[in-house]
Amino acid sequence: MDAILISIGVPLIVGAVNFTAKKIYESITGREKTFFWQDKREELTAIHTPIGFDELKRRTRILVIDNEKTFPTELFTSNGYFIEQWEKVKDLNKLLRGEYDIIVLDIMGVAKEYSEEDGLGILEAIKKENPSQIIIAYSGGSFDISKQRFWDLADEKIAKPADFLKIKGTVDNLIKKKFTPERYIDSLITLLQTQNISDREINKIKTDLSKLLKGDKKKDVKDIFKSIADNKGMFEKLIGLTTTILKFFQ
Repeated sequence: MDAILISIGVPLIVGAVNFTAKKIYESITGREKTFFWQDKREELTAIHTPIGFDELKRRTRILVIDNEKTFPTELFTSNGYFIEQWEKVKDLNKLLRGEYDIIVLDIMGVAKEYSEEDGLGILEAIKKENPSQIIIAYSGGSFDISKQRFWDLADEKIAKPADFLKIKGTVDNLIKKKFTPERYIDSLITLLQTQNISDREINKIKTDLSKLLKGDKKKDVKDIFKSIADNKGMFEKLIGLTTTILKFFQ
């Protein structure tokens, strides 16, 4: 009888100790483990199913800011791209929040009310606020050496005038190389680290994002960050990056 009780009791005790230790570990690190102490959280990029280029370009939101209307917007639209055009900067907050995946930006005549340096001032403000934002410098003007950073800060550059196929090649190359889940996930983690978010909190966020990306209806993107974002601007940046990441998993 004693032997039977021991054979039943020991596994129960071991299981209880294991369960308690696992919960303590998860509480300290934010990393979920299975009963056998395997990492329960999948890497976010491992969840991703690759998307064909035609579908990817359809999901890419492109904004052109050009007061001369030289960009072949209609040709891009007819070839399956989502594209919007502004003659000047209409809503700076949308640009800073990352609501567009690729911004094609002229340097002159688009943002004088915002900056004495016009498009250059806008480009610098966006890159400071949201370094992962993809921007194409698009201009036909000749500038003094002080404007060189307009071209240097941009991810790509196109001199006006340029034909559709040349611009399309540049846009397609950026979509393939920079419009990727890995890049935006890295940007999200870097942003969290710059805000001195602990490794434990970051691991918990990764776990919650994994569940969200796999379709867990109990998870909401805003709930994931509400406890760590101490100001509206930071909260909007985190939401903006996560919304972009979600495009690759829908």
